[in-house]
Amino acid sequence: MKKMMALLISFILLLSASAFADGAEPGLLRTAIIYDISTLDVAETTDNYLIPMNVFDRLFETRPADGACEVVKSLVTDYSVSADGLTYDFTLRDGVVFSNGSALTASDVQYSFERLLKIAKDNTDIPLEIAGGEAVMKGEADSLEGFRITDDTHFSITLAAPNAGFPAELSAPAASIVDAETTAAAKNFGKDPADTVGSGPYIVTEWVSNDHYTLVYNDKYWGAEPTVKKLIVKVIADPNTQDLMFQNGELDIIDLQNLDSAIVAGTYKTKPADRLVSTPKVGLTYLLMNENNQYLKDVKVRKAIGMAIDVDLFIQGIYMGDAQKENCIIPTGIWGHNDAQQGFTYDPDGAKKLLQEAGYADGEIKFELALDSGANTSLQLVYASISDQLKKVGIEATVASYEHSAWLAKRSSSEMDSFVARWGMDYNDPANIMYTFFGSEENSKGRSLNYADKDVIARVAAARSIVDDDARLKEYQALDEKLIMEDAAWVPMYTEMHLWCLGDRVASFTPHWAGFTDFYATDVVLK
Repeated sequence: MKKMMALLISFILLLSASAFADGAEPGLLRTAIIYDISTLDVAETTDNYLIPMNVFDRLFETRPADGACEVVKSLVTDYSVSADGLTYDFTLRDGVVFSNGSALTASDVQYSFERLLKIAKDNTDIPLEIAGGEAVMKGEADSLEGFRITDDTHFSITLAAPNAGFPAELSAPAASIVDAETTAAAKNFGKDPADTVGSGPYIVTEWVSNDHYTLVYNDKYWGAEPTVKKLIVKVIADPNTQDLMFQNGELDIIDLQNLDSAIVAGTYKTKPADRLVSTPKVGLTYLLMNENNQYLKDVKVRKAIGMAIDVDLFIQGIYMGDAQKENCIIPTGIWGHNDAQQGFTYDPDGAKKLLQEAGYADGEIKFELALDSGANTSLQLVYASISDQLKKVGIEATVASYEHSAWLAKRSSSEMDSFVARWGMDYNDPANIMYTFFGSEENSKGRSLNYADKDVIARVAAARSIVDDDARLKEYQALDEKLIMEDAAWVPMYTEMHLWCLGDRVASFTPHWAGFTDFYATDVVLK
């Protein structure tokens, strides 16, 4: 009798598990990631954004719209800008509360920005633009000089210098607004889900390190109620295991970027079109060349390199068509991108001729392509292909592999001859890439390997201050053309496409506008 009872219980548990595996729990969405998050605190991360995006809100959000994207008001309902572009006056959305019931006020906004300056390592760029930001970061002041509170729902921010892209910056995950009282009192903020209090649509209920974390719907959320009421994110390091789980109905969405391209082509691209979702990873992969190098300081050599690289070969042969060519520094999908800029045309014969005109013998030019040993297989193949293509025009570019920390140290020293990297956009404004890489002599030395045209650097820095959109657009596009077509400071190459596959329980899914792996769970509609 006991044996029969045990078998019956086992059968019931099996049925229950099977029902759960088939997604029987209403409102449940299951997905997986390769690596666990490192923190729940947006001030301590530059890539784990699923928690900040879903648990916290920002003053603005960037949202997809008619094939492009636009910056829309979120926690603010109104704002105005002074004629000199320095001061922004904001009105907060009335009636917003955090998940603990505490009312959102202007003081929470001020605290959030000042906290970044006091504790963050990498997310200080936005609050540093506010007058007095540097003093707070250095510990010379406790509060931001440029932040003024009128009442609970009205405040102003005065910048140290005009920046027409400031609202776009405020939509970045790093600009998430936290509950000042809870965050200040927390002993270990970023580790305990109970302290992770936001005004967004979800609450973190558990985080089991290297296994999973769970979000549930915040019934105090001020926005529209989503169909996803519970999100379980599993940590599954092996992409092939994720593949099997999805095929078995244990995952509702699978991110295809970590799967072997043959599996994607043979298993997933054969599925119905409404099950596949594809979007560009807004940004670009580019080749940087050190202008202090004895050969690469010659603009003719840099132009010849751009002409010798067949980007279409990477797109079709390595990425199986899941990438698109980029010709500019400001990538496709970003305000200010210039569709008319042609970039480098693949012309190996022209590259050889240019090198001959510059007086270089075949094989004379030698330099190193520095590879991060942790780079994925596709990027390693890109490096090998670049080396091979340059050899065909008489340039010896040797691929040298460095352990990750050594690679970072060498890059930071500005001593690398060249390397391939990718820059992803986290807010929709050209300053996000132009200013970061060319907006100061320090930026240009460290990030763009010693680009040294001081006039261009000054123009890039000044471009953020142009308050007239038409004039700002014209200047950014002129700068982009100068940097690429005249100076060959970079070789822009491509941006990858990001693919997902939807399970039977998902009606639709809108990825993050920039193609992040992280997404808004409110943008998933369940059947």
